[in-house]
Amino acid sequence: MTLRVGIIGAGQVGERQAIGFAATAGAKVVGIADLVLERATALTQRFGGIAVTDWRQLMDLDLDILVVCLPHNNHVEPTEAAAQQGVHVLMEKPIATTLEDGQRIVNLCAKAGVKLTISFVHRFRDECQFARQWLDEGRIGSPQIVRGVMTAPRKPELPPWVTSKEVAGGGVMMYSAVHEVDRLRWLVGSDVVTVAGQIRRWDPNSEVEDGAVALLTFANGAAASLTANAPSYWAQPALWETEVWGTEGMLRIARSGLEISSDKLQTRLETQTPDSRLGQHYNFVRQAEAFVSAINEDTEPVVTARDGLESLRVVMALYESAGTGEIVRLQ
Repeated sequence: MTLRVGIIGAGQVGERQAIGFAATAGAKVVGIADLVLERATALTQRFGGIAVTDWRQLMDLDLDILVVCLPHNNHVEPTEAAAQQGVHVLMEKPIATTLEDGQRIVNLCAKAGVKLTISFVHRFRDECQFARQWLDEGRIGSPQIVRGVMTAPRKPELPPWVTSKEVAGGGVMMYSAVHEVDRLRWLVGSDVVTVAGQIRRWDPNSEVEDGAVALLTFANGAAASLTANAPSYWAQPALWETEVWGTEGMLRIARSGLEISSDKLQTRLETQTPDSRLGQHYNFVRQAEAFVSAINEDTEPVVTARDGLESLRVVMALYESAGTGEIVRLQ
């Protein structure tokens, strides 16, 4: 059975989602919606389907999967429409701009019996996959101290809504560093229980934060530092790195590879390059393949609805801590 896919949003991430599903056996892109018809048309010419300006028209295409790539505060309505028709949902991160909306999205899908996954697509990159494997094999013992860094200048081609508090819900933490939050939870293998954070605005006229730093503690006793920056000025290098220090060794993960260092093993592994058989955005292909498999086999998605909600909870706690100057304890 070929699953029929509709995509809302023909921007950068909508294009990458289309790449993913178009390359996935058992999936077919049948429609793409965007307020700018020319953008949707440009993608349908490459990946198939029809182009529309109103995403509601996609719901007439007998969809199996709806991919939501809308501004963060517009996630509830399409989820409700999908749930009513028994359509599974792949939601771009973050799941929502408020915990109330996030929980509503989770509840809508659960009540309708449709699967919901959140696009924490970094998990599907080679360096993260190998790191998770090495952790599962106990190569560095039990994770104790973790450091996560994510930084990149705010690109001028980004849509203006990413700096709107009302629409985006926040700045660098909501648009990009929520990936790092998910990565830390996933690698440590535990929920965050306390958050102490600070935020900064490199652009004094910005409604949202351009920089953030946080100290997180986890239910299993591990602790992590998180630093995120998206300055409005040009600053290099753009990078993301994660270090995991365990009881028997350490892992360092970067965008181009990872390394392990311990008394038993010291090695570096170079990972996927743009000339991969799956292309530069191979992680989107893997994400699409995983979601199609979860639907066909009726299993839980690799990235669960709870993962989306808990990562948002951490970001909200960081904002609260930055406002009050106090440590926030998550329930």
